[in-house]
Amino acid sequence: MAISEPHKKNFETMQRAQDDGALCIMEATRNSDGKPVVLVCAMSQVDGMFYPSPLAVMIEGNPFDDFTPPGGMEDVPA
Repeated sequence: MAISEPHKKNFETMQRAQDDGALCIMEATRNSDGKPVVLVCAMSQVDGMFYPSPLAVMIEGNPFDDFTPPGGMEDVPA
């Protein structure tokens, strides 16, 4: 699977927000099932008001249980 351009742009936005000190995590409610999730957000300020732009959802649990990296687990250090 190739990484899409929108995902690449979101990652670049996340890098810029980190460089600017405008990256945060916050709890939100996922609309599809009503469960609380933790989001990685870039914060922007307009007229003194702060607005989060969600960029990613933090993984719940152990990511090594849910994902296998390209090439398999042999590439993951123990």
